[in-house]
Amino acid sequence: MPRLQASFRDPSGYVFDHQGHIFRAVNAQFGSLWDGLCQSGLVAKLTADRLLVPTKVAAAPLDQTLAAENPGFGSFLEHEPIQPITYPYEWSASMLADAGILTLDLQMRLLAGGYSLKDASAYNIQFVEGRPVFIDITSIERPQRLDLWFALGQFQRMFLFPLLLHRYRGWDLRSYFLPSLDGRTLEQVRRSLGRLALWRPSLLLDVTLPLLLERKENKRQAAHPQGKDASPRRPLPPQSGRFGETSLPAQAKPAPAGDSSQTQLLNLKRLRGKMTKLAAALKPRSEWTSYTETCTYDETAENAKKQWVREFLCTHRPGQVLDLGCNQGDYSFIAAECGARVLAADSDPQVIEQLYRRLRQNPRAITPVVADLGNPSPAIGFRNAERTRFLDRAQSDCLLALALVHHLLVSANLSLEAIRDLFCDLTRSHAIVEFVPTHDPMFQRLLKFRVNLFEGLTLETFRSAFSQRFEILKEAAIPNSPRTLFFLRKRC
Repeated sequence: MPRLQASFRDPSGYVFDHQGHIFRAVNAQFGSLWDGLCQSGLVAKLTADRLLVPTKVAAAPLDQTLAAENPGFGSFLEHEPIQPITYPYEWSASMLADAGILTLDLQMRLLAGGYSLKDASAYNIQFVEGRPVFIDITSIERPQRLDLWFALGQFQRMFLFPLLLHRYRGWDLRSYFLPSLDGRTLEQVRRSLGRLALWRPSLLLDVTLPLLLERKENKRQAAHPQGKDASPRRPLPPQSGRFGETSLPAQAKPAPAGDSSQTQLLNLKRLRGKMTKLAAALKPRSEWTSYTETCTYDETAENAKKQWVREFLCTHRPGQVLDLGCNQGDYSFIAAECGARVLAADSDPQVIEQLYRRLRQNPRAITPVVADLGNPSPAIGFRNAERTRFLDRAQSDCLLALALVHHLLVSANLSLEAIRDLFCDLTRSHAIVEFVPTHDPMFQRLLKFRVNLFEGLTLETFRSAFSQRFEILKEAAIPNSPRTLFFLRKRC
C-alpha cells in the first residue's frame, strides 16, 4: 500500500491510500483501545461535536484484503478524506490558536473518560470548512497517570510559544515552524522574547518558571555527572510525542479518572483561557487588509466581474478551485457556492486571518492558507517527504488569478512566461486570469520607487504568452476599468 509519509513515526500503525480511500492500519493494542472508545460512546460524541475526523472500522471482506496487503496488521480504520491538506506554517495566527484550543478541549474530554493524548503536535490538526478537526486518532492512549499531561511540553512548543512570539515579537508562523518540525526550545524562546519580557505576568507560568527549573536541573546534572551523584533523584516520567520521545510502557495499568485528574484539568482550563485571550488580541492590519475598500473597481465593474466568474464556474463545475491572491475571499465564496472545494491562498497572513474569521461566521468548503508563490512551502521533514510541498497540494480543476499577475511581475520579479507556466502546472483544466495594464492605478502603486521595466506589457503580449499553454475561451473587458478577464482552458 502507498503509505502516507507523515505517519511513518507512529508506533501504533500507519496511514495509507487504498483505491482513493484513506485507511489506517493499527496494531492489536490500539485496536482494543479503539473498541473500548467506541463502546463507551466517546468516539460518537467527539465526532458529532466535530473534534475528531469521522472514522469507521473496515468491515469484512475489505479488512481481509487489507490484511493480506499489509502484513502484520489485522485491524484497519477508514477515515473521512480531507482535502486539501495544510500545515501550521501556512496558517494564520487564529487558525493556530483554534487548533490549540481544539487540542485542549479534546484532552479534557478524553481525560473525563480516563484517556489522554500522548502527543500534542499541531500537525495532528487539519481544517475542514474553516474549522479545525483532530486527525491522528492513534495519539489517544490509556495513561498511567492522570494528574500530569506528558504532552504538555510539546503543546507549548507547538501552540503557545509561536503565539507568544507572534504577539510580543511579531513572528510569523512560517519563520517559527519551517526550520524545526517540533517547534522551538525554551531557551530559544527566551532569547527571542528578551530578558525583560520574561517577567511579564503572562509569561511567568509557561516560560519563566519552566526555564528557571530547567536551568537548575542542568546545573545539578553538571555538578553531579551520571554515576557520581550521592543522592540520585527518582527518574522523571517518560515523555510522549512523535519526535524522539517515548510513551509509557504498554503493560502499564491506567489510572482511574476522578480526583487524580483535577490538577491537570485546572491547568488545561488555564491554558485554554490563555489561548483564547491571545487569539482575541490579534488585530489583522497590513497594506492589503483594506484592499476591497481601496481598489479601483466601482460597483458596476465589481458586479460584472463577479457575475462572469460565477457563470463560468457554474457552467464548468470544477470540483477543486485554487484561488490565488484570494485576499478576503469574495471569489472563494463564489466558487464554494458553485459547488467547488476551494483552497484560498494569499501571501499576506493578515488577509488570511480576515478570511478565516469570516469563515468562522459563515462556514464554507474553503481552506485558507498563507502561500508566497515566489517562495512557496517546500517539502520538509525526514527525507523531505513528511510534509509535501505546497505546489503538489494545490492542484486544482480551475485556477483563479484575479488582480494577481501584476503583483507577481513587480513584487516577485517573475516573467510573464514563468507566471503562465506556474498557472499551467497548478490547474488540470481551466483558469480565469485577470490582465491589469501598466497604466492601472494599482499597477502604478506597485511601481512606486521602482524602475518601470514593463512598458512592453500590453494586452497583445499577454494574450500571446498565455495562448501558448492555454486556449482562450473568452475575453471580457471589465466595464469602467482598463482590466480584462481571460477565461482559459489548458492545452494538452
